[in-house]
Amino acid sequence: MRVCKIISHQRYLYKDFLGDIDQPKNKLHFGVLLLSNENICYAISLGKSHFYLRKFCDSDFGLNMAEKIIDASNLRIKNSKFYKSKKNKTITTYQKGTGIDYDSGESIHYLKAQTIDEKSWGNIVSFGSSAQFNLPDLLPKELPAFIKKIENELTSSDRIAEIPKAYKVNDKEMIQELDKKLAQAIIKAEENINVEEVSVYGINFIFSDQSKYGFYMAGNSRNKHEVEELNLDNLKQFISENNINLENSLNKIKVQVYREDGRPYSEPLKCFLDFVDEDNHYCLIDGKWHKFNPSYIKFLEREVDRLELNYDEKFDIDVAVKGNKYDETAFNDERVERDGFKNGHKNLESIEGHKVEMMDLYKDNIIYFVKIGEPNKMAYVIDQALNTVKILKNTQEVVEVNKESVEVKSICLWIILDKKSKIEKLSQVKSLIFKMKLVDWKKEIMDAGYTPMININYKFSK
Repeated sequence: MRVCKIISHQRYLYKDFLGDIDQPKNKLHFGVLLLSNENICYAISLGKSHFYLRKFCDSDFGLNMAEKIIDASNLRIKNSKFYKSKKNKTITTYQKGTGIDYDSGESIHYLKAQTIDEKSWGNIVSFGSSAQFNLPDLLPKELPAFIKKIENELTSSDRIAEIPKAYKVNDKEMIQELDKKLAQAIIKAEENINVEEVSVYGINFIFSDQSKYGFYMAGNSRNKHEVEELNLDNLKQFISENNINLENSLNKIKVQVYREDGRPYSEPLKCFLDFVDEDNHYCLIDGKWHKFNPSYIKFLEREVDRLELNYDEKFDIDVAVKGNKYDETAFNDERVERDGFKNGHKNLESIEGHKVEMMDLYKDNIIYFVKIGEPNKMAYVIDQALNTVKILKNTQEVVEVNKESVEVKSICLWIILDKKSKIEKLSQVKSLIFKMKLVDWKKEIMDAGYTPMININYKFSK
């Protein structure tokens, strides 16, 4: 028997075909057992109730518990988010006996691992915004003692290094400020806003590859704007057609998801958005505001600081001499005339149906990508370099510059910062998104077999 799954945009496509049959009903029994005192409430999820509990729970609990009781040498599954990386989200499985490790720029959302004490915690435990313990012999009357043991463990010292992750923001004024930033990012279609593809609800993975969606305002579910794809263009069309003031109404917009394998469900719009506020290290996770913990930032900074900075003051741009209109083209032309570089600015290649610039400059087996400006404007040149790597993989490291075949061994980002003060290392750059993308760039370059390089100079007025 060969099984096919066919995605249809019509929910009742097969109704007439099947004829007059009794409508099937799928009864699922579930519930919640609450244990509480004057300080804390624990919810024991029975069946699928975690799906409803997740919006009320302490989303930091699961991973905080993981830091206390997992055996760091026996990881089974890891789910991570890579902010501003081409990889975005990963679900990784491990063989027994594999130790826990992290990539730079990786924020952990879920862990499944062996515990340090099978008798106390069970053999394998899953940690996300909740925790799933496998303790078949634990009686209901024994739950209060088990909860007390958890509480005691949470106040103890971590047994492993702090997991790089983001923790929930509870300050209401900060949440309002971040909501305004998010609304502005949607309206302006900024590069730090996107739509999520995979979410973790409790300890379950939810893949948002559904067949149909509907935007609507809370309290007005009958007036839906249905779309075939959940993206920012369709969202902006809904906002425009309904004259919505997004800053005032962001939290009133909901999305209904039509599923072929279950009932439709609705969630607030923010649950489907991926956004990073690079100024203050905040991000959206499952519709809630979080802030990256110090461990995440340290991983990121440590990785970018492994990139050597090459600085030669003769390439600095003095606006008083060059003028304000001196740009990348003028800089590139000057390097060709004075310093023996070859100009590859007009070298165009096709990738995924689009023409892209292969490079700005070439010299001594190194291709250069030049960008002048603030760090938060550097995303384009990093993406340009990554596109070139794709092409190089298919051309056996040889490209043409001015109709001459040349070999490529290194790829250099030549960054000319529009600022007065100089930096000693890349972690001093304020832009979080720049660091995230730089980590991704470095890994892609090295995986492709090239040497990553960074040239840095400055544009200033004396």
